[in-house]
Amino acid sequence: MRKGKPVPTVTIDGCKVEVEKGETILDAAKKAGVWIPTLCYHPAVSSDASCRLCMVELDRGEWRQLVTACNYPVRRDIVVYVSSEGAQQARRGVMELLLARAPDSQELKALAERMGVKETHYPKVTESQRNCILCGLCVQVCEEIIGQAAIGFAGRGVDRAVASPFRQPSEDCIGCGACAAVCPVGTIKVRIHKDEQEVEISPFKSRAKLLICEECGAPIISMQVSEQALGKVEVNCEEFRERARLCPKCRRSQTAGRLKAAKFCKKE
Repeated sequence: MRKGKPVPTVTIDGCKVEVEKGETILDAAKKAGVWIPTLCYHPAVSSDASCRLCMVELDRGEWRQLVTACNYPVRRDIVVYVSSEGAQQARRGVMELLLARAPDSQELKALAERMGVKETHYPKVTESQRNCILCGLCVQVCEEIIGQAAIGFAGRGVDRAVASPFRQPSEDCIGCGACAAVCPVGTIKVRIHKDEQEVEISPFKSRAKLLICEECGAPIISMQVSEQALGKVEVNCEEFRERARLCPKCRRSQTAGRLKAAKFCKKE
């Protein structure tokens, strides 16, 4: 026990670990070196436990309760079972449902194999509904981190999907690609259209104009992202803004050229 205020102890599969009050079972598992599969969890956004893949058994004394590890706060000493048959069976059942939803996802197949799930016994969804597992990470990162809310949930039941408003290309999308970066099953893709000098976020069909390197013509980022980034920078320097319009390779080349010229001047 640490000095000062007592901290909760989590016993995970017999391994005891201390955590700060309010930390989750998943946090405790990471400290204990116990692996719990997750899909909808990301440290950058709030945890909604929408995928249910991180379920573990919480010891309630005379009975055990299935809880989601990613958002269950630890406020007192608890005993948790990750490797119990009940917990593993629950997670395998969820994975089979996810495989039926996104049978073509290589990322999901790799995770399923690690969990010991080789196939699903459920009927696969139609082609139009396939691939997205509705974890909501893309929606959260777009709203909570980027601040655009360009996508959201639409429809109900089996027709529920992540989409842009009215399923049309969103004017609020700035083409940053954050949604694709956090997508755990690779459903969202960033596509570069060089001829049109645009970036497309698929499957939402939202497009944004690309900022092109003024030296080599390589695409850098979307113009909206560049404008927002420059708007948050306090340095009002034309040289800084000029370098921002160069790709990383050309910036490095320009810096190397200046350093070389400076050394030559010193020798003179």
